Amino acid sequence: MMELLSYSFIQNALIASFLISICAGIIGSIVVSNKTVFLTGGVAHSAFGGVGVALFFGFNATLGASLAGVLMALLMVYATLKYKDKIDTFIAASWALGMAIGIILIDLTPGYGSDLTSYLFGSIIAVAPNDILSIAIFDIVLLIFVIFYYRELLSIFYDSEFCQLKKINVQIFNIVIFVLVSLGVVMSMSAAGLILVLSILSIPAYIATMFVSSLKFQMLFSWVLSLIFMWSGFFISYIYDLSVGACIVVVSVIGMGLAILLKNVFYNFKILQGK
Repeated sequence: MMELLSYSFIQNALIASFLISICAGIIGSIVVSNKTVFLTGGVAHSAFGGVGVALFFGFNATLGASLAGVLMALLMVYATLKYKDKIDTFIAASWALGMAIGIILIDLTPGYGSDLTSYLFGSIIAVAPNDILSIAIFDIVLLIFVIFYYRELLSIFYDSEFCQLKKINVQIFNIVIFVLVSLGVVMSMSAAGLILVLSILSIPAYIATMFVSSLKFQMLFSWVLSLIFMWSGFFISYIYDLSVGACIVVVSVIGMGLAILLKNVFYNFKILQGK
């Protein structure tokens, strides 16, 4: 094990997964509490279009994905305000369009067609130091925002009438939240890829909501679970030479199943004690 940890690419992967777990814990709790989990899938697939544009024109893929994700977030804020009852349709349309643009442009880019799986299923062992720095900076910005505006987040998620009484500009907060969610999705894609990113953001946060009610404890618990699932999936994939993203998802789903089982056992035990 110590020999394994001596490799620089393994160290980079573990550091990146640690930083991504912070992002996943916070962003996942936000989308689960705000009931916008489907949005993360739309952002991820739209971001894939940005990856295709970046590769086709020869600039950084993460930058391209981030720009596409932010654009998607702004469009979703507009759609939420103007066409709230049709938001699922807009997300589905952008989901399909992002995938289509990404695949077409990657097909047209010489030398990248065979590397498509790394964007779809993740390649955290190939994460670059610049990407680690980007994730670290994003985590710092995200933590500062959550710490300074925690009360406002609670109000927006759980009591919109209170927001109006306190004269909180909900529209501005929604724009910032959607943008942060989109960037968080892009950062998490390096661990599990486009296809599997939804699990990293939703499963640990869902498990956290089963055991804690406070948003800050949901974020903390979700962060710990995300880290456990990612590191477990990473080492399983390394030992058996499997896809990292797929292993992370399988571990996450098994963890969710065990959590549901544990929750039911405790619930039935309380009922029996009550009798």
